[in-house]
Amino acid sequence: MKGAELGIEDLEGFFRGLLEKEVVDCLVMPHVAGKNIAYMMVTDPKRIESSPGKAIFAPSFSVNAAGIVKGWTVANKVGLVAKPCEIRAAIELVKLNQMDKDSLLLISVDCAGAFENQVYADHSDEIGEWLDSGKIEELKGKGIELREACTICDSRLADVGDIGIVRLNGDKVVVAGLTNMGEAALTALELPLEDKEIERKDEKARIAEEAKKNEEALPKISSIEELEAFLQDCIVCKNCRDVCPVCYCKECFFDQPLGNPASGDLLNLAELRGAIGVPANQLFYHLTRVYHVSTTCVGCGACADACPKDIPLTRYYPVIARKVQEIFEYEPGKDVEEPLPFVVYEEEELEDKLR
Repeated sequence: MKGAELGIEDLEGFFRGLLEKEVVDCLVMPHVAGKNIAYMMVTDPKRIESSPGKAIFAPSFSVNAAGIVKGWTVANKVGLVAKPCEIRAAIELVKLNQMDKDSLLLISVDCAGAFENQVYADHSDEIGEWLDSGKIEELKGKGIELREACTICDSRLADVGDIGIVRLNGDKVVVAGLTNMGEAALTALELPLEDKEIERKDEKARIAEEAKKNEEALPKISSIEELEAFLQDCIVCKNCRDVCPVCYCKECFFDQPLGNPASGDLLNLAELRGAIGVPANQLFYHLTRVYHVSTTCVGCGACADACPKDIPLTRYYPVIARKVQEIFEYEPGKDVEEPLPFVVYEEEELEDKLR
């Protein structure tokens, strides 16, 4: 594929060029906010921060940025600069008809894993701007651990979207066009493009092996009783739904009287059944949600980050979703042209999958 090698300090000019050359009308990208990392939408090239590499490669996770552009229906073209899990979620949203692909320029950035935003803010000096396996182990020894979702993620490399920003040794990066749209964007910036190899098979294999080992080490939920115990602290606040980038229904069942019974409705159910647990629909809510996102979940872990009761939802949603995805041999967010499972009803669709 075509790409160009740049210094990290050149990324400021790269992002400015996307706006100046009107490749995009705005950029949604990470920026440094005190000791935290947050997202901003930029339309003025002069407002691109100096040294943007510090923010885009920072091992911090606040929200899944795909949720920011979910439902993007305006004619303006947005460039989204984000981690691979966020770009994969955006691709799923395109396939779910929640965004128009022609209105998006997806720019993925290599990720070595991330910390919760507050953990990063508390230890930013120790963590630094980039991680390698040695640094991760050193920090772990100090009790500064990656988000659990990141430890079981096997898709950390910038090989999805339209443009990939690949971190090289030292202060060099490769910006590579992954699609025709991405290559056209780089051409518009008049970069010195040449053939670049960014597949990195050995590194992918290492990451996949490490992720599988970490997932196998997670506590298992193997019965309804264990699931009820796992969810016993859930207050059905629906934060996990609200931050999920691929949960997109305009009208959720669990905001309706039957799905969210209160006062008289709650009493009616209690009288009908003799007794009900409260908050109501605790288990039903999570079973419905995991079915709802099982094919499109990209394992970003935003649900776990958002839980006010600190339920480790990474051990539930991504783990179950991955099993469903394996059945259908489907990898969410890999290719915008790959059809979604369940889109068209086929009477014997599951026959060969469940044998």
